[in-house]
Amino acid sequence: MNNFLILIFIILTNSFYSQDLTSYNSIYNKTYTETSEIDMKKALKVADSLYTISETPILKIRSLMLTAALYQHSGDLKNAIEFALKAEKIISKTDNNIGKVRVYGFLATQYRVLGLYDDSKMYYQMAYEISEKIEDQKFASEMKGLLMQEMAYYEEHQKNYNQSISYINKSQSYFNTIQQSPEISSTRSGNNEQLLGLNYYKLKNTNKAKLHYEKALRLLHPIPTNFITCLVYNGLAVIYMDRNNLPAAKKYIDLMEKFSKKSKDLELKNVIYTTTQRYYEFTQNMNKVSDLARKRDSIKDNLADKSNDIINATYSNLKKENIIIKETSNTNRYLTLLFSLLLIGSGIYFIFYRRKQKRIIERFKQILKKSDERKLSRTNYTNTASSLISKIEPPSILPEKVIATQISDHKTVIMTEETEEKILSKLKEFEKSALFNLKNLSLPYLATYCNTNNRYLSYVINTHKKKDFYNYINELKITYIIDKLQNNPEYRKFKIASLAEECGFSSPNKFTLVFKKETQILPSAFIKLLNQKDKL
Repeated sequence: MNNFLILIFIILTNSFYSQDLTSYNSIYNKTYTETSEIDMKKALKVADSLYTISETPILKIRSLMLTAALYQHSGDLKNAIEFALKAEKIISKTDNNIGKVRVYGFLATQYRVLGLYDDSKMYYQMAYEISEKIEDQKFASEMKGLLMQEMAYYEEHQKNYNQSISYINKSQSYFNTIQQSPEISSTRSGNNEQLLGLNYYKLKNTNKAKLHYEKALRLLHPIPTNFITCLVYNGLAVIYMDRNNLPAAKKYIDLMEKFSKKSKDLELKNVIYTTTQRYYEFTQNMNKVSDLARKRDSIKDNLADKSNDIINATYSNLKKENIIIKETSNTNRYLTLLFSLLLIGSGIYFIFYRRKQKRIIERFKQILKKSDERKLSRTNYTNTASSLISKIEPPSILPEKVIATQISDHKTVIMTEETEEKILSKLKEFEKSALFNLKNLSLPYLATYCNTNNRYLSYVINTHKKKDFYNYINELKITYIIDKLQNNPEYRKFKIASLAEECGFSSPNKFTLVFKKETQILPSAFIKLLNQKDKL
């Protein structure tokens, strides 16, 4: 989540230029905390007006970052980054190290949210290097604490959970060295405890995760519910669902749903809808499941559209833009030195580019290897969806009463072993078919195919496939299209929209987003590598 929004709107108000700061700060704070919650368009107009009347570089930067934060809050990451980059151009010409850290930290967060991890880490490193030059130790410690927190999010996204925990502990140690207001202290420490809970959950230490989530709730209790509190609710709900304690989970599901109604954060809404959908699958409230699935698809398409705009239209120019910024800031001083630095920068960029390409190629080879391994144990995709649909008979009526048995590690299962094996067998048959390419394939439909009910099927998929229903289906779709692209060169000539249609995605953007999530490679890049396979 966006840690640097907190920093920007709490510390930036302590400016030190001669403009009428009292009036400026009053309008500035009201725009972000009040106007934006009621009328985002009006808030953006006010931010633009503040920029127009700003007489100094620092106030121009503040106005630009206000606009960037408002766009981020509304889910428009493209404009958020665009305005932050404008602020970076101005701040790079000053010796305002505190301002530089704020701008670089904001950009590091946005690029992480988009999955552009190389750029995120680059801005984090720039911010940390600048923070070492800040003489005011309170500011320096505060910023280092937030930067460590940002790196904890980064490492968690990279699945380096122990490294993330290490950064959280460093972050808290910095916060502990400075005097903070009770509200700020609760927010920052609560966020760290929430992050610890998330990482320990990912490490499958649910007992420790639960302790940290509960500590986070205690820290956050004195302040109004915010996105951090909601993430804590989410973590506890997931833990209770894993333990099959649905009444306890329901408490936090209700709190999350209440918060989601007034939240405009698309990323947070996606987290909330994912967890609440899983809860309603457990309770077999299929109306809720369908409604949440529709909302999730809408949010994912929205985020995908905005993310792809940046990835396709902006990413190729980011490095070039940074070089131009450096050139502008140094032209009047050392032309010869600048030329040398540009050469060195180009060389470094080339090295990093080559390394990134090498990682992509290695990932590509791993995907092809897995695809070849699947061929040895899988029949081909000759059955069509239409021919298989007619063979699906209504499911036999399964008893709704849970049949619980105990296994050696005291984990309770919700059905007999024989029933579980039958469902796994039907799923194996399903995976060899092309049924998963149907548009709007639902959990009830697959349950019918497997002759079971929704709850049993959800349990088997979660337990044996280690995924929820929708991620399981998406993985099958992407595996299918990869095999088609690998074995039938004609498919490589298709447009992305045609490939998306082939495997049942509702839009090209959604297909692109899921393909990159499953492979870490964009589909267009994957096809290009396939065509060049013999040269790799």
